[in-house]
Amino acid sequence: MKNTLNKIMTTLWAMALITTGCTGFKGTNALIDSSSSSSIVGGPGGSTTPPVASSVVAGSGANVAGTGALSIGTTEGLVARVTNGLQGNVSPLAGNYAKSLLQVRSNLPKVADPTKATGFDQAQLLIYAACSDLTTGTTPLMQSKYKIVPASSIATNQPALIAAGVLMLDQYTASLASQGPTSAQVTAAFTTLLTQVSATAANTSTIAFMSVCIAANSAGSTLMGF
Repeated sequence: MKNTLNKIMTTLWAMALITTGCTGFKGTNALIDSSSSSSIVGGPGGSTTPPVASSVVAGSGANVAGTGALSIGTTEGLVARVTNGLQGNVSPLAGNYAKSLLQVRSNLPKVADPTKATGFDQAQLLIYAACSDLTTGTTPLMQSKYKIVPASSIATNQPALIAAGVLMLDQYTASLASQGPTSAQVTAAFTTLLTQVSATAANTSTIAFMSVCIAANSAGSTLMGF
């Protein structure tokens, strides 16, 4: 299950890069601001200034081989991205999200330079907690906000589960996950994930939702290289 989820996350990350027109390295004017949840600058329609070879500038000015700019989200930026990815339906000040943030905050990246930052792998723990807050209560938010009925089968909920994953990824890609040239591939990636999850008879729609939620938000919140 973990290996399957990692493969899907990698696929979604690649699709997000393609969807937003990013090859992993863009011109030096194109950079994700680590302090913002949706501050992609440059990309399609941006500056037409040709990139300079071997001039990647990392978050703190370090040069790395290639062209363009490279940056990752630090703690505040990551929290903002995840909260935005879940459309503000969870809060870093409450629930499992808040508890997890308290535990992992000191381990999350403190600098935007990916050649110096450590702890970015802790993002998935934070995302797991945030997603779990959508599954609690008599009528959980996964049902009221994303139309996924916990008591129904994964097969019955599959259209809503895919729609939820695409909607979440849309928050990180300016709706290009659903409307961009690779939207069919994004949908296919979530379909593959759900096929793997439903292959285990004991898995419920709640488990399927958690898988989709973690995959979409891990892929989206950890994007870099614009």
